[in-house]
Amino acid sequence: MSDFSQALIENSGYDRTGFAAGYDRHRPKPPRVLLELLSRYARAEPPKLVVDLGCGTGLSTRAWSGLAERAIGVEPNPAMLAAAESAPGVEFVQAYAHATGLPDGIADIVTCSQSLHWMEPWPVFAEAARTLRPGGVFAAYDYDWPPIIDPELDIAYEAYQERRREARRRRGIQRGGDRWPKDGHLDRLRESGCFATCREVVLNSIEEGNANRVVGFARSLGLPAAAGDDPELERDLDIAELEEVARHVLGDRTVPFLFGYRMRLGVR
Repeated sequence: MSDFSQALIENSGYDRTGFAAGYDRHRPKPPRVLLELLSRYARAEPPKLVVDLGCGTGLSTRAWSGLAERAIGVEPNPAMLAAAESAPGVEFVQAYAHATGLPDGIADIVTCSQSLHWMEPWPVFAEAARTLRPGGVFAAYDYDWPPIIDPELDIAYEAYQERRREARRRRGIQRGGDRWPKDGHLDRLRESGCFATCREVVLNSIEEGNANRVVGFARSLGLPAAAGDDPELERDLDIAELEEVARHVLGDRTVPFLFGYRMRLGVR
């Protein structure tokens, strides 16, 4: 693992007290249609084994419970794993995505859910290909943010995002997407030579949410959003402005949040 990748983990803010629980509560879960599509594409209904790389708190791993015979979530951050809940057929291991320690050719499906931009892609592609059986599928999928809720909230989210970008610039903080942007995942997947065929799929998911979830989702975005013990950073980010707009727009209502997903596939 490069010094850059190690620094991302150390500076992510994901190990702060209480962060993992908020992440697990406010982030979206992968839609069932995405999981069913992967199962069909891998010609495994149900999959015998799914490996979920960079699983965080296990949101994207637990989603396979009842759909796959077995799912393994792989995550290097012990604070995130500590918040991972158990589910039938689901287990977790602490390891890096490029060095899982799993045997060759055992997985039908290997996934990176909202996580590939945190990783050095080429070693991860090689590890995914090694652990997949012939015809197995690697999938890196990400959701667009913010979710589609209301145009006034879109403006408030973008203003908040600009404050985050400026805070990172002033503090010299990098995030995964600065080096490996998500819009380059498909090209890098093809260039790796690890997969017989590659393609992109676009779909969406709808979950319920309210003003509290708008704020919780913003805080779950990682560095430097997890600012709780840094008053200066809290002032710079000014989440209160976003919260004010969310409460003005939504009041006490719970409404549909539409998340757009982009999935890049590689067939072993």
